[in-house]
Amino acid sequence: MSTNLKSAIQFIVITLTGGIFMYFVFKDTNWTDLIIRMQSANLTWLFFAMVVCVISHWIRAYRATLLYDAMGYHVGTINSFYAVLIGYMMNYIIPRAGEVSRCASLAKTDKMPLEKSLGTVVTERIVDMVLLLMILGFIFLLQFDMFIGFITKSINERGASTNEGSILKWILLIVFGSIVLLIFVLRKRLKNSPLFVKFFSLIQGFADGLLSIRHIKKPMLFILLSILIWVCYIFMMYLCLFAMEATSHLSFVDCLTVFAIGTLGVVLPAPGAGAGTYHFFVMQSLLLFGVAKEDGIAYATMVHGAQMILLLALGAVASLLVLVQQKRTKTNEQIQ
Repeated sequence: MSTNLKSAIQFIVITLTGGIFMYFVFKDTNWTDLIIRMQSANLTWLFFAMVVCVISHWIRAYRATLLYDAMGYHVGTINSFYAVLIGYMMNYIIPRAGEVSRCASLAKTDKMPLEKSLGTVVTERIVDMVLLLMILGFIFLLQFDMFIGFITKSINERGASTNEGSILKWILLIVFGSIVLLIFVLRKRLKNSPLFVKFFSLIQGFADGLLSIRHIKKPMLFILLSILIWVCYIFMMYLCLFAMEATSHLSFVDCLTVFAIGTLGVVLPAPGAGAGTYHFFVMQSLLLFGVAKEDGIAYATMVHGAQMILLLALGAVASLLVLVQQKRTKTNEQIQ
């Protein structure tokens, strides 16, 4: 299968995924009512949340410079920040195009080879994925019964009772234990199977990516910055809850649940950096706390829309600044 055909199929799948979720979320929406709900929001809280959003991207940009420095490329935080913003902007325009655009920006400002910067992006992704899984695991244990309610509600259109939650908990434990036992019994056969080899190679790749942190001059700072990025993400969502009266009563623990379920919407492939999928999962999670469907849709639309407008604007400004910087560099080279 050619690369162009794979890209076309991937684009179609991503577009269809987002389109299907958008349809289910907005099919019965009263648009006038939705606009009124969003207009009544307290924009002060939304503004502070967007400030935290920018701070998280600045931290991400600074963290990336530690990886660049480990490879012998001294990239300033400002240029790294421009690259991050351009990457996020492109993700809203073309699905999954952010990484390449971010690296292309660094090639223009700091003449950093594309393949080198792409390698650092892979390391960042691995670290972020590990931290995300740890956060989701903690939240899952903290709010297990709430997640059971979410799963049951999504499937059966009704809340799960305590007995249903307990039964499902034991079923999950039994299934998990059975899988572990089966793998142990068949370990010798599985070891030589193509599926196991591929899975092991994937795990090895993750391990290599994590171990590459050892080459960074300040590994503990890198880990701290990685944690701060996710703290900012959670804090940003927490501030957004106060923007609407319907969600302002939610506690920080409730926010963690909404964050965890909403993250599933961002991880799923969809155009516009989670358009449709993010709305669906956030709306569903808010239903667990008694927030009306209409308010949940308004909240998700407001938060996703605010981030989209902010990052499209900042990304456009960053693109112009990179072009100006590139032009100045060329002019200086010609003079010399």
